[in-house]
Amino acid sequence: MRALPAALLVSVLLTAAPAHRPTIRYFIATAYSVEGTGASGKWSHPGSVAADRTILPLNSRIRIYGAGRYSGDYTVEDTGAQVDGHHIDVYMPSTAEAKKFGRQRVKVVVLKYGDDEAKPPDPRQKADAKAVNREVRATTPTAAVK
Repeated sequence: MRALPAALLVSVLLTAAPAHRPTIRYFIATAYSVEGTGASGKWSHPGSVAADRTILPLNSRIRIYGAGRYSGDYTVEDTGAQVDGHHIDVYMPSTAEAKKFGRQRVKVVVLKYGDDEAKPPDPRQKADAKAVNREVRATTPTAAVK
């Protein structure tokens, strides 16, 4: 086997994508249950969160740890007046669920930073999201939350 010329070896090493660790941050997580079109143009649905665009741009993919059954993968699709800095707001179709979630410290792994682009609302996505929200509310007990 023949050795690569030094110039070629250097260029290969410089152009290779550097391996890096995912960004891990700690956030305060709260929940909201107000349906509507978010800043990204998508209708509120389970799996979406609101975040400060300077920390997590729109359309970023994140994984939340330490939120019990709400741990998992989410997409940043909204912003909010109360969402500032290292604070995320997790969407839940049920007001009772959102109140029960409360305020928690969670670990967030940024899987992919978003393009921070808003798109026009999609009627099909809105209809699908509303159907999912109705289904979740129908299966959620309406017992009083303390």
